[in-house]
Amino acid sequence: MPWCPKCKNEYVEGVKTCTDCGCELIDSLDELEKEGLIFGSEEEMEELLAFFSCNGLKSGEIRFDETEDLYELFIASEEKVRASRYLQVFQKEKNLKERKEKAGEEGVQLSEEEMAAETEALLDVEEEKEAETVVSEPLYEAASQKAENFRSGAYTLLVAGIAGMILLVCVYAEVLPIRFYGSARYLTGGVMGALFLLFIVMGILSLKSSRKFEGKAKEESALKEELRRWCDENLTSSKVDSSIPDLPEEEELRYFKRTEQIRSMISKNFLNLESGYLENFVDEIYPDIFGDDKEDE
Repeated sequence: MPWCPKCKNEYVEGVKTCTDCGCELIDSLDELEKEGLIFGSEEEMEELLAFFSCNGLKSGEIRFDETEDLYELFIASEEKVRASRYLQVFQKEKNLKERKEKAGEEGVQLSEEEMAAETEALLDVEEEKEAETVVSEPLYEAASQKAENFRSGAYTLLVAGIAGMILLVCVYAEVLPIRFYGSARYLTGGVMGALFLLFIVMGILSLKSSRKFEGKAKEESALKEELRRWCDENLTSSKVDSSIPDLPEEEELRYFKRTEQIRSMISKNFLNLESGYLENFVDEIYPDIFGDDKEDE
């Protein structure tokens, strides 16, 4: 059966293209390039693989390493970033569960404050790994922000270049009490003149880039308004939750499940959205759908 390499949906024979994201289908997910993620016992890897599968990561594969006498879980390269995040959630929830079980066996009743502190500590572990994950996955930057960055950079370069050229002209016109003699007069003037001219050229190019991104920002703004209007009309907390089978009790796992489902529902109605833009948009509207004080009408 053919599969979509991007959204991991399975299709019937004869279908060539994914209806959700437009990708060309492949015969099997085994064709995807996979990388090792974590070692462990067979039972641990099977438990983790099941967790990944429930959260939409379908490319996981367990392989036995005879050299290390351990089992290793492999995941498709394009899903490794998400898999690393889900792995952290899995480990935190598992550690918290073991902590509760251990406390129960020892007859120790943890207070709500202690459990809250324990949960918070588990959520804050492995910060360095999480930072590396963020680096490996480029963060989305809005076109309006890019336009602002280019515009501010352009003004800085233009001011520096023009001011430098004026200063250089004043020096050689002997308006300022600065003198260059001999070969230094021409060498210094040529180098500084070229440098200030480069600043001006780079400033002009940056200004052109800012205008290009300003156009894209208007398109993004119109798209965001359309997306928000569609979400207001079609997405409610009850509708999203009812479309998720086996919704977990843990709030953090609920968040991952819900955002994944919202992205899927939006992608089916708005094709070819940039993944970074979509993820950023879902994070933005999530509080509107699942806010503490929000109730479905």
